[in-house]
Parts: sequence; C-alpha cells; structure tokens
Amino acid sequence: MTASDAGQDTDPEDNAPCPTTGNTRAFAKTRFALHAGLGLGAFHRYIYKPLKNGGFKAGADKRKRTFVKAAVAGAFTVHELKVAKGFAEANPTLCNAVQSISDSFSNLTNKLKSGTATEADIDASENSFAGLQRSATSNGFAFDEKNVTVPGAS
Repeated sequence: MTASDAGQDTDPEDNAPCPTTGNTRAFAKTRFALHAGLGLGAFHRYIYKPLKNGGFKAGADKRKRTFVKAAVAGAFTVHELKVAKGFAEANPTLCNAVQSISDSFSNLTNKLKSGTATEADIDASENSFAGLQRSATSNGFAFDEKNVTVPGAS
C-alpha cells in the first residue's frame, strides 16, 4: 500500500464528532491497526530514534537533514493518524484517543519544521503513541509498529 492508496480511505467528513455507539465500517479494526502501525513506524524511525541517538543536538552530524526527515515523517504520521481516526470512529474511546494524538503530532511537526522541537516535545509524542496503543489494545484494536520508508524522507 502506498501513501496515495492510504488517502483513499478517508471520509469526506474528517471533522465529524466521535460517535457514541456501534462499529459501522468494514474491517475497521484491521485498517485502523495498519494505519496506526505505519504512523508509529515512521515516528520511531525518523523522529524518536534520531532523538535518542543525538541527531537533533547542536553540532550533530547532518542535523539539518535529520530535522527535514523528521518534519516529513511527522506530516506522514499526522496523515496516517487521520486515516486511522476514520476507522477508529466506530469506537468512541479510540476516536477520542486518535484525535488527541493527531493534535499532538501536528504540533510536533510544526516545531520540527521550524527547528524548535525539543526532547520533551518528542518524548510527549512518544507517550501519546504509547497511550493510544494501550487504549487500542484494551478495546480490541491492537497495533504494532510497522517498518516504513516515508517518501521524501529516505
């Protein structure tokens, strides 16, 4: 599945409120898990791991490139979380959790683009993902990190 294929899974009403009942979409769990896993994989590969290896610190080798890759991966992660939200809308708990993490990553992506992201910002996003995984697992929508190459960040 390519990033362009993923875009076909979105609904025209991206800003619809979270429902209060019922699973209404075919293969919602599977499709949620796929897109959430892709987002998690991109976050870990291009944002979290470079942070832990010192890639964002002043004087780091290829620091500007690391920030650019992280910004692209952040945008990809935001997109995948929006797609995942479309499938999580069948479950009110997951719907709210995905919206919260989408907001967190939009903020992080903006900071990465401007080069002002801090370790605390990235750790907060990691904690958001961990919370989403816990919530998803407890509601039967478990997902794991998927190894992903983000177009434009390779």
